[in-house]
Amino acid sequence: MAKTKYYYNLKTLRFERARFSVGRFVLRVVGYLVFGFVFFIGLLLLQNLVLETPLEKQLRAENRALEDHKFILTAQLGTSNLQLADLKQKDLSLYQRLFETELNRPENSAVLPERENLLISDLRDFNESAEQLGNRFTELIRVARTSNTFFNAKASVGRSDLPELFATPAIAPIENFAVEKLVSGFGMRINPFHKGNYHHDGVDVAAPRGTAVVATAPGRIVTTKRSDLIAGYGNYIEIDHGNGYLTRYTHLEEIDVRTGQKIEKGQRIGSVGSSGGSIAPHLHYEVLKNGTNVDPTRFFMEGLTATQYKILAGLSTKQNQSLD
Repeated sequence: MAKTKYYYNLKTLRFERARFSVGRFVLRVVGYLVFGFVFFIGLLLLQNLVLETPLEKQLRAENRALEDHKFILTAQLGTSNLQLADLKQKDLSLYQRLFETELNRPENSAVLPERENLLISDLRDFNESAEQLGNRFTELIRVARTSNTFFNAKASVGRSDLPELFATPAIAPIENFAVEKLVSGFGMRINPFHKGNYHHDGVDVAAPRGTAVVATAPGRIVTTKRSDLIAGYGNYIEIDHGNGYLTRYTHLEEIDVRTGQKIEKGQRIGSVGSSGGSIAPHLHYEVLKNGTNVDPTRFFMEGLTATQYKILAGLSTKQNQSLD
């Protein structure tokens, strides 16, 4: 049973029964809430000032480490980025000098973080970035060692190799060549006249009539043949490049050189036509090594990227009909 509360009334000088007051109840509840809130804030501040969580300890240690080593890291990262940029430039320059074309880099190449972003990151991100940087250097060193070994063992050029190197047909035989212009490759193909299989000794490069035909290496003109027969090579040129290399350019419209003339690589020697046994304007191009026909696409080395050469190689293997 609840106890009855009384209070002393100064006016009546008597003890009277206390009645319930809404205002006093609300005031008391508000007072309790304010006291609880102030007490909670005080405990929270006290905890932050006195106690330190493991995460806070780790973050404070990271901040101290970054502050202590900021200048060292800045210098090392700057040096690393300069070295990477220098290696990329040297790699690009070497590739361009060797193959006379641009180097296609993968689009998803790893991008190293910026110095500012790296220094303000947390420890985990910093360790990941440092590991990524180390892996990049390791990969560059591996590629450099592999390339050095290859060039030293396989691609080194001595004085005795220079004559054959200069004599090797190394460019496309027409101006403004595109890989899609190769319409028939070297090997077994379908003859356009009797529709039987035969060995196609060269490659057929489609081009408009009158397109310039160029010498694929320096040499001397050994044959200039003009023919009105609707069979065989029609108008054609043969160039002796020395060291066993000879190139043949057939079905020409015009011949712009004479027998015995010396020519340079890339020099115009004639124009594309459809003379002889040809069903459409094109250039039939052959490469012979010591009197034996070899696949000319192996010598399309200059001016093509790796991707373009891959497409060219795929087109040359199609078992289709030739144009001559």
